[in-house]
Amino acid sequence: MGDDDFAEDLAIVDLLRRMDVGPDAETRERMKQRVLTAPPPEKPLALASVRRVGARARLAVAAAAVLCLLMSLGGMSVLLSRDALPGDPLYGIKRTTEGASLGLTFDEESRALKHLEFAAARVTEMETLADRASDSSAQLTALTDLDADAVEGARQLTTYATASDKTALPALRDWALGQYEKLGTLRPRLPEDAGKHADTTMWLLASIAQRAHDLTARIGCGAVTSGSSDPLGPLPAKDECAAATQDPNAPTSRAPSTSTQPTPSGEPVQSGSAAPPTRQTQSVVPGTGTAPTSKPGTPVPTTSPKPEITIPLPLPLPSISLPLLPGISFG
Repeated sequence: MGDDDFAEDLAIVDLLRRMDVGPDAETRERMKQRVLTAPPPEKPLALASVRRVGARARLAVAAAAVLCLLMSLGGMSVLLSRDALPGDPLYGIKRTTEGASLGLTFDEESRALKHLEFAAARVTEMETLADRASDSSAQLTALTDLDADAVEGARQLTTYATASDKTALPALRDWALGQYEKLGTLRPRLPEDAGKHADTTMWLLASIAQRAHDLTARIGCGAVTSGSSDPLGPLPAKDECAAATQDPNAPTSRAPSTSTQPTPSGEPVQSGSAAPPTRQTQSVVPGTGTAPTSKPGTPVPTTSPKPEITIPLPLPLPSISLPLLPGISFG
C-alpha cells in the first residue's frame, strides 16, 4: 500500500512538470534587465550619521592628544628653565614664566615684592656666572633685567607704602643695601663691560636705599611725600616735619598751657615754649638734599630726628649718570 501512494506522488510531480506555469521567457528576460539596470540602493541615514560622528570623535581625540603633548612639553620646559642662567636657551622661558606669575598677581604689594625677588635672583645668577667664568654678554643680560625689576619693584613698593603701609619702607631699604653689598663683592670678578654696568646698578641700588630711608624718616610727619614722583616712586617732602597741623580758623589763647609734649630727645616741654632744635644729619650718598635748618631764635615745631644711613663703598666709583633715572647723577 505504501508503494501505491508513492507511485501516485510521482505521477503528480510528473504532471506538474508538464504544465506550463510561471512567467514566460519574455517576462523573465524583462525582469532580468530591470534587476541589472537598477541604481544601487542609498546608504541608510542612520549609518551615515554614525560614520560622521565617528570621524568627529576621532578628530577630537587627536586634538586632545596633541594638546596634552604640548602641555607636557611646556611643563617640562618650565621645570627645566628654573635653573637656567642668562645666556642659556631656556632663560627666555624662565623670564616669560616670571612675567606670567606677575600677571596673575593682583595685589600691589605682592607684585612689588615679586619684582624685588626676581631682581635678587639675578644677583645670585651673576654669582654663578662668575664662578663659571662666563662671558660679559650673559652678565650684561642679568644686569639689565636686574635694573628693570629693581626700578619697578621700588616704584610699586614705595607707592604702596606711602599710601597704605609705611612699615614696608625699612624692608625696602634693607633689601637694597643687601643687594648693593652682594654686587659690590662680586664687582671685581666681572668682565670689563659688565663691571661698568655693575657700577650703574650699584648706584641705582644705593638711590633706592636712600629713597626708602628718606621716606621712612618722615613717617611721623604730616606730609611724607612732596606730591611728585620719579621712576623710583614718590619723592619725600622737603618742608619741615610738622607732626600735626592746626586749623588757622581755630581760636588761639595767649595763656601758656600746662600740658606737655615730647621732644625728639624724649624730654617733655610745655606747650607754647620753643622746642629745642633737632639735630640735622646728612646722608653719605651724594646727590640728595639735606633737611632744611631753622633760623636762630625761631621756634621749631616738634620734629622727628632723621637717622643717618651709611652705604659702604667697596670700591671707588666714577662719576656716572643713571640711564634709568634721567636727570639724576651721582659722584
